[in-house]
Amino acid sequence: MKIAFLALCLLLSVGSQAQTVIETPTQTQPTAFAIVIDNATYRATRNAVMQYRDAVQQDGLAAYIVRGDWKNPDEVKTDIAKVYRQAPALEGIVLVGDIPVAMIRNAQHMTTAFKMNETTFPFPQSSVPSDRFYDDLHLKFKFIRQDSVAPHLFYYELAEDSPQTLNPTFYSARIKYPEAWGGDKYQAIADFLEKAARLKQQQKTNRLDEVVSFNGGSYNSDCLVAWMDEEKAYRENFPLAFRNSTSFKHWNFRMDNAMKYSLFDELQRPEADLFMFHEHGLPTQQLINNEPVGDSFGSRHALFKNALYHQVREAVEEGENEDSLILAFTHKYHLTAPFWKELHDDAFWQTDSTSYADMYINPADLRGKETRPTFVMFDACYNGSFHESDYLAAYYLFNNGTTAVTQGNTRNVLQDRWTIEMIGLLSHGVRVGQYNRLIATLEGHLLGDPTVRFSPLEKDCTLSTDITLRQDDIAYWQTLLEAPYADVQSLALRMIADADPDRQFSKQLLHIFRHTPFNTVRMEALKLLSRYNNADFTEAVAEGLEDAYELVARQSANYAGEIGDTGRLLKPYIRACIEDTERQRVNYLLSTGLPLFPQSAVQEAIENYYASTYRLDAPEEKAAVLKGVAAQFARVKRNNQRISDPSLSPNKRISAIRLLRNNPYHPYVEQYLQVLQDEATPTEVRVALAEALGWFIHSVRRTDIAKTCRTLLQTQQPEALRQELIQTLGRLEQP
Repeated sequence: MKIAFLALCLLLSVGSQAQTVIETPTQTQPTAFAIVIDNATYRATRNAVMQYRDAVQQDGLAAYIVRGDWKNPDEVKTDIAKVYRQAPALEGIVLVGDIPVAMIRNAQHMTTAFKMNETTFPFPQSSVPSDRFYDDLHLKFKFIRQDSVAPHLFYYELAEDSPQTLNPTFYSARIKYPEAWGGDKYQAIADFLEKAARLKQQQKTNRLDEVVSFNGGSYNSDCLVAWMDEEKAYRENFPLAFRNSTSFKHWNFRMDNAMKYSLFDELQRPEADLFMFHEHGLPTQQLINNEPVGDSFGSRHALFKNALYHQVREAVEEGENEDSLILAFTHKYHLTAPFWKELHDDAFWQTDSTSYADMYINPADLRGKETRPTFVMFDACYNGSFHESDYLAAYYLFNNGTTAVTQGNTRNVLQDRWTIEMIGLLSHGVRVGQYNRLIATLEGHLLGDPTVRFSPLEKDCTLSTDITLRQDDIAYWQTLLEAPYADVQSLALRMIADADPDRQFSKQLLHIFRHTPFNTVRMEALKLLSRYNNADFTEAVAEGLEDAYELVARQSANYAGEIGDTGRLLKPYIRACIEDTERQRVNYLLSTGLPLFPQSAVQEAIENYYASTYRLDAPEEKAAVLKGVAAQFARVKRNNQRISDPSLSPNKRISAIRLLRNNPYHPYVEQYLQVLQDEATPTEVRVALAEALGWFIHSVRRTDIAKTCRTLLQTQQPEALRQELIQTLGRLEQP
């Protein structure tokens, strides 16, 4: 029902000298949304803002407009929190224009891969730009300072007594024009808002039935099994696709030496709904193809020539004599004079430059192109770096096409994460923002319009609002465990686990893990079981090591190392490590994780395996395996000796300690706890070790670590150590 145009609700922002205006919605809807915009951008784009606001409301969200002249992120957050308190069921926000950026420190465990040393690297590089500062109201932060060179950046650290896991209160996105582009940024934002408003009507009847997925060079170790197994998930995620040869396209970089031109065709195809880039990247670069590999005499000769030419050119630029270099290479490789005839040929270097450029998608490639997929995912490092003056995801938004929202990362990300978790909810009318909130990381963000949704494949589907309005209704979500769609079942599992006050759900999760026919539901059950950290979780991991879905096996390999349960896990772990080598990422995790178990137990398990093996040349193979394993354990032993060695400098000991973040060496926990409790150990070493032990969240020794932390907190300790112990306890004992 429409409300008569209400008087504006004027609220003073706490800590702000300027007045913040909160314009209340002009329509009532079951859930709400807030457009948060700075005054300068609002004044320049007001008509477009109103068009967008009206379109959002007509699409089912009561829309607030929050505008002000904020000096820092705290002021913005204060006003967002006011709206959250007064709005009925606020489900999301969008930050438009020049909204301050929070750069988060002391929270790397909330990222997937970012592990930069915050002590030795500058703040701009070692902090994580993250809008979890705005959308996760559970978290507590301490302000550090504003950046003196880039004043839109503000540094905060996660408080030690804050919750230590992400649980966004609502979803968020940014509409941020990159300053490096030049031009009229306000006109560009206005144009985008008008586009997003127009697309709302189109999306009412647009079902998610045209999907493109691309895997770039060096992604997931170029493992073909991982790439092929993705289709098992995609068939569950997108029930309306796969109906013909173009409705789902599963591209791989191997299909062309310059794959990006085929991708440009797909990006400009009007029918495309969703485009998923699984690749590596930088703020303004997407890696599409690997460097060419010689597969014939001619191609190998060309690569060899190219490499030598580059070595000569680079050496000459550093002051070396060209004739002497050519003479040395000619003698070393038995070359003839004609080999060097193109060294100063402009045509050669132009071809070389073009070949290099063909490996990447750069901003120059995208200028003037109209991208068509409504939603574009960048499963890559840095492509979503909205805090920079230029970032690649923006090129997909600020053009005349129909791309309305992108998903990208502000920092590097882990290859082995579950990149398409819950993506199938988009087939059921769930807004992109709601989906993204469910899979939040510290570095992962939406850029553009987060309220985008596709027409659900079943009429009267209410999942998008149910996620907000019925989030604690366990009985309702239990009924959806019988739904015929994998992602609906996965959502139900997640909602039940979120609302499981007595932590009794793990038995049912294990049963579902064992019996569901859906690969993605099995993966969701495994992930949720990791929260319970009990025998049901360990059992699922043991069985998951030989799962038919590569990703379940890969995550089980990772979890097995994190748990370190020798009795239940080591036998299936060794079997998978030796037999499942075709799964390259799985095998990598298994082989590098062997030293997480006791050396004697690993050697015994290998001996037992080969005692009954059918493998050809088993004795020789066993000897090679045991030799390699012994070398791994020797390296681990040396590193752990450095941690305990009082003769080493604190920096050298801390360098060894930092390896524990990715490698929870369970057999050495007693040693770590002795060092931690030893008052003769330098405080900075004890602090680093306390922080590293906070990464043992699944370890069979986590209760021992937690007990020691609690004991230390009952005695007088240096303040830095006391705070770190509090944070580690919060991580080890998280609900």
